[in-house]
Amino acid sequence: MIVLFVIFLLLLFLFLGMPVAFSLGLSGMIGLMTTSGLDATYSVFYTVPYRTAANYTLTTVPMFILMAQLVSASGIVGEVFTAARRWLERLPGGLAIAAVFASAGVGAMSGSSTASAAAMASITIPEMRKNGYSASVSAGVITVAGTLAIMIPPSIGLVLYGIITGNSIGKLLIAGLIPGVMTALTYCIGIILWKRLIPSAMPNTTSSYTWGQRFSALRPLWGFIILATLVIGSMYLGWATPTEAASVGAFGALMISVLRGKLGWSGFKHALTGTIQITVMIFTIIIGAMIFGYFLTITQTTQKMILYLGGLGLPPWVILGLILVLLMALGCMLDQLAILLITLPLVYPLVVGMGYDPIWFGIICMKVGEIGLVTPPVGMNAYVVSASSNIPLDQVFKGVGFMLLFDIFSLVLLLAFPGLTLWLPSMM
Repeated sequence: MIVLFVIFLLLLFLFLGMPVAFSLGLSGMIGLMTTSGLDATYSVFYTVPYRTAANYTLTTVPMFILMAQLVSASGIVGEVFTAARRWLERLPGGLAIAAVFASAGVGAMSGSSTASAAAMASITIPEMRKNGYSASVSAGVITVAGTLAIMIPPSIGLVLYGIITGNSIGKLLIAGLIPGVMTALTYCIGIILWKRLIPSAMPNTTSSYTWGQRFSALRPLWGFIILATLVIGSMYLGWATPTEAASVGAFGALMISVLRGKLGWSGFKHALTGTIQITVMIFTIIIGAMIFGYFLTITQTTQKMILYLGGLGLPPWVILGLILVLLMALGCMLDQLAILLITLPLVYPLVVGMGYDPIWFGIICMKVGEIGLVTPPVGMNAYVVSASSNIPLDQVFKGVGFMLLFDIFSLVLLLAFPGLTLWLPSMM
């Protein structure tokens, strides 16, 4: 009974607008005081914050964030879109497809869906609108394409999943490559079909760029392409741990930005400030989640739930389906990182106990999170794109609707064919 009361308090705090970190910490504290007394609660609060934040593996998070901030400050986002546009604009819905590929490229250097969506919205949507794309199509494509940063390494979500569950972060990041590329290609197919079925949705475009202009647009990107390849390749080949690869990535992004003359002192300070703000937010959420996790451990909530569901006699795929529905519903209301930290202590032991691969389940969690980030009533990416582009929220969700079908299709493919996720990690 006390567990249900504490979970109710958590949901109430979140509904009232309390930050996720404090909602988790306060509800966990109340649960601990009720079940274990004041002294045990003090003991947890004395030790958990330091032990949680002092985890060496967590240094991966600020390094990848710093890499993303430096890349953003260097102006690479606009150059990625320019290159994609010159190569892809001749396709049906070419400018929208270019935006998808640019979002995938930015995602490979960002790790954050909302940051990627905000950066792409400010650059690509004005260009799409100027070339005759409707507000709903422009905003819908960018909203959905921004979610690629969750899947394509370096994904902050996958790093935290690995830390929470104790799985190899390197294998998780590599496992996201094929699903991420497949999702991007699925979006592109969706855009082409959208144009074929509803020709008026997008203008006809004909590229006037020469081959020389196309290749010249790639020239500014070589440094970052080499850097991203080095970071991912070093983890895949076992030359570096994720923490070491993230450090190399952050240092490399700094050097490339400085050598290209794209990063001044103000840009560097802005990158550091942004890194500190995002890192503190994530670490605070993790500390709150650990306090809440202590309460779940003391009350044996996870073990009891596993025994209960096991006694129902339901097939494993039905239980997995219910878990995914829960994650998708939460994704409509909460940030992806918060969902992972709230739900994984409960659902992860259950999923692994049913025999599902933990690396595969991590990718599925990210994919479900992608869908939640663009789904009403909240859909964090939709709000970010709306705020960045001044396009009304209803227009954003209108454009998301068609693309969402292809997001669900790619989820079905990942569920049906686990080899899409597990092949690359198995070769490491």
